[in-house]
Amino acid sequence: MYDEDTGTSMIMLTYFAFTSLSTVGLGDLHPRSNSERMAGAFMLLFGVAITSYIMDNFNGMIMKFNKMNNMYDEESQLSLFFGTMQRFND
Repeated sequence: MYDEDTGTSMIMLTYFAFTSLSTVGLGDLHPRSNSERMAGAFMLLFGVAITSYIMDNFNGMIMKFNKMNNMYDEESQLSLFFGTMQRFND
């Protein structure tokens, strides 16, 4: 890598950074040219973006579900409280 020019080194560094950040790893198949490295880096970046989008939507669904359950739990606790108070008054 020390023999390469600055542009090629930057492309290689970008590819390896995206490969490491996306936890894909450096497997048996690897790009051999700068165009393959750039295509690979953009595919990895696109994959991370899609995964992040899906996980954000999934997280939003879980938050809405928890909010609905909390309302039910509060109503259930309130009913339990009033039932207990009614038993003490009888």
